[in-house]
Amino acid sequence: MGAPTTTAAPIPTQQTRTAGKEYGNGSRVIVALEGAWAAIQARHPDVPNVLMITGTGSTGLSVKWGHFGESRWTVEGQGGTHELFAGGELLSLGGRATMKTLLHEAAHALAAVRNIKDTSSGKRYHNMRFVKIAKSLGLVAPATPDSIRGWSACTIPDETATTYAEAIEALDTAQLPYVYDPYVAYHYGGNQPTPDPDPEGNGNGEQGGTAGTGTGGEGGTDGGEGPDPRHPGKPGPTRFLIICACIEMENDGTTPKLDKKTGQPKPGRAIQISRKSWHSGTTEEAEGGLMCGKCREFFRKADPDA
Repeated sequence: MGAPTTTAAPIPTQQTRTAGKEYGNGSRVIVALEGAWAAIQARHPDVPNVLMITGTGSTGLSVKWGHFGESRWTVEGQGGTHELFAGGELLSLGGRATMKTLLHEAAHALAAVRNIKDTSSGKRYHNMRFVKIAKSLGLVAPATPDSIRGWSACTIPDETATTYAEAIEALDTAQLPYVYDPYVAYHYGGNQPTPDPDPEGNGNGEQGGTAGTGTGGEGGTDGGEGPDPRHPGKPGPTRFLIICACIEMENDGTTPKLDKKTGQPKPGRAIQISRKSWHSGTTEEAEGGLMCGKCREFFRKADPDA
């Protein structure tokens, strides 16, 4: 992958909190993310400039690591510019996970400027065009596609992490503010906040511990990235459909049979199950706890929000 890539600008240091004043660290987050994005652009000049924003990625039903929005902002006299969102929950996972998400969104950005349709089904299903671009940026595609998110779950290999080692280290050592989410912390290894020894703000506040290195699943909207959706507290349908990783094939046995509406591969096995039976089998390893004897993958809800 070549020599390590550096960030564009130093990240401002953590400010000391004084009585009646907040930390004021929003700019630190943006500068850090912009520096990491600049490191990607240094190696891939076709990656466009973006307007970097952050905030909570939680909607109650899901957590979004990030998304790319084409020409969402207007710069007076210059026209539209793209949006790049990085969720505060993502920052709790550490520099490597953050860089992975930025590379994921950079793939969407390149698809936009090249006029390539890299997603379908409401921008949720990531197709092989996305995979091709993601690979060119140093990501590794999953072994098999997810029935809903397709090839979204790309990972960052050690070689690519080494290439961006300085940018990743800058994100980690900056100890950026993050959004603590118990769901993310439990399932993906996010930070556990360090208690503030001076909650009244009369002295030096202490920043949370060093971010973890866990990674989340993929998905979300706008071709974005995020872990599997959380489910709302209110009950959904009594019964719902579950599927595994098996794909239905044509008579030739090698060509996936495509759904006429979505154009995506049809699940090879689809089972109706009651909510009670589903939840009674849930284990620490998987919700539902049902494994397909053929593909050796756990069944999952066909509709994540069911």
